[in-house]
Amino acid sequence: MGFFKDLKNKVTGGAATVHVQVPSARRGQAVAVNVQATAKANGKVNAVYLLVRGTETCEVKDNDHQDAKMKDEKVRGRKISFENRITIAGAQEIKEGQTYNWEGVLELPSNVNPSFNGTMIDHEWELQAGLDMAGNDPDSGWQTFQVS
Repeated sequence: MGFFKDLKNKVTGGAATVHVQVPSARRGQAVAVNVQATAKANGKVNAVYLLVRGTETCEVKDNDHQDAKMKDEKVRGRKISFENRITIAGAQEIKEGQTYNWEGVLELPSNVNPSFNGTMIDHEWELQAGLDMAGNDPDSGWQTFQVS
């Protein structure tokens, strides 16, 4: 059964449960980010990393007049304004049942957009922590955080 458990963990990313404490951040200033992982199986971690991205979304109401009929629709757009991968720890072994903690530093450039919710345009920041392992990486999932 060990072979199939290992294979399942590689396919699903189930070798560990990962949590990240998402702080509020200020552009141009460093902020500490804490990552915690609990191993569900023994494994080799190539790196512990953070993924950060800023996403701008826009939604505009559009009215079209066609054949004497008026058609209302919403036009939506989305653009990744910033993304980066930050390695916070190198290669190591994890053991089933053990909990591991890492601290990394996140510093966003001073020229990026802050978080905002406008009438038509929003800008949202997200952070994800992950363990670089064979197969699908265990990760925390994307967590929204505020940037000022």
